[in-house]
Amino acid sequence: KPMKPDAAIAKKTLPAFLTEKNATANQVKKFLATAVWLEAKGKSRLQSKDVTEALRTANQTKLKNPALCLLRNVSKGLCEKDGNQFFVTDDGKKSL
Repeated sequence: KPMKPDAAIAKKTLPAFLTEKNATANQVKKFLATAVWLEAKGKSRLQSKDVTEALRTANQTKLKNPALCLLRNVSKGLCEKDGNQFFVTDDGKKSL
């Protein structure tokens, strides 16, 4: 089930949220944390390009391979694919 908007997360800037979740160095965790942040802002279904666009807009270093980051998060059960989109699972949110 998609995450409901979360004002506590949404009011933080993406760089602050990534730092708080210690998700600045590990690419897979950075992808996941960015997706959680976007979902907290009200997006229920995401694409990899949404994550890369959010990182670029927030002046964060880009992901080397966003598609691979998504696949790794899916294989760990932290994200779930839905056609050409995905959402973060409850386990994904808890893992941060």
